[in-house]
Amino acid sequence: MNFSLHLDDDTLERLNRAVERSGQTRNRLIGVAVREWLNRFESADWPPALREHFRNPAPELQAGVVDFQVWKPGEDR
Repeated sequence: MNFSLHLDDDTLERLNRAVERSGQTRNRLIGVAVREWLNRFESADWPPALREHFRNPAPELQAGVVDFQVWKPGEDR
């Protein structure tokens, strides 16, 4: 599958240097990097409860009401 990828100048320069060092193509290096990132960070193996939590980690904020305890200054010791 072909698609377009836009990189900032610094990232592109770093990628080009990596291509020269490795002898691989840019497409190959990008493909390897994406696969490695997905293997490391894909959330498919997270427990359902954890995935649900991160969908909405603070449901009380959605209601617009947050129950804060009244702050009181500490006693002098």
